[in-house]
Amino acid sequence: MSSVCIDLITYLDPLVAEAAGTDLFEGPPLELPVNVVVLTHYAGEAAMDRAFGPSLTAPGVEVARVQLFVRNTVMSTAKTRADAIHALLDGFAGTISGRTYFFITAIDGAPSSLGQDSRGNWRWASNYRIQYAR
Repeated sequence: MSSVCIDLITYLDPLVAEAAGTDLFEGPPLELPVNVVVLTHYAGEAAMDRAFGPSLTAPGVEVARVQLFVRNTVMSTAKTRADAIHALLDGFAGTISGRTYFFITAIDGAPSSLGQDSRGNWRWASNYRIQYAR
């Protein structure tokens, strides 16, 4: 199976202005292209239905944490893109690429500004907790 981020990119690709492999990527973010949306799997949690012991089955629900990172030369564009993707991710439940996503929720609310980088590009980010089928 593909990674959680690749699944999310597959889901977002037809719904947003960015295109997978052009300006919509699995992270971490690279220096170029400048105007970019990146999803990075950065952490996880213990499976929600974890049980210990050799006779027990493996957990069926995994939990991942993914960061949405948007960078753009124009502040309003960076914010608009981050907000649009946030609206598609926060509260999502469904199937992507044959994998069940039970619930995606924003950890820290709507995307927030990280200010400008050393080149003057605007950066916005948000983090998500993702419960999905193993």
